[in-house]
Amino acid sequence: MGRPHLVGLTALQSGTSCLLRETNSGEIRYNQILGIRGKEIYVTVKGGFTITSNAIECLTVTIDGVPYQTPELFGRQMATFPDAETVPPAAPVPPTKVAPTKVAPAKTTPTKAPERGR
Repeated sequence: MGRPHLVGLTALQSGTSCLLRETNSGEIRYNQILGIRGKEIYVTVKGGFTITSNAIECLTVTIDGVPYQTPELFGRQMATFPDAETVPPAAPVPPTKVAPTKVAPAKTTPTKAPERGR
């Protein structure tokens, strides 16, 4: 077993369940509903782990602050994460080159002064 790792879990949708189990020991390290959307919780693990969720596509995972891609799974599924010391995260996808959007200045229309009474 390697050194402890800090796993961050964030739900993109309220009510996403998350069960995190260490691979080596089989110990359940987290088993709750991630209630507040966008709030990250932290769990310490040793080695690899698996995550089971009711909506796996709604979870983001970081290990020691490095984002990991969750597999292209949907619905109630299980994702396996190897030990971060032996398997580094996949290289981030480079951003696509997109020309910046040009924004035209707002057109102003001169207002006609009200005619004075004669």
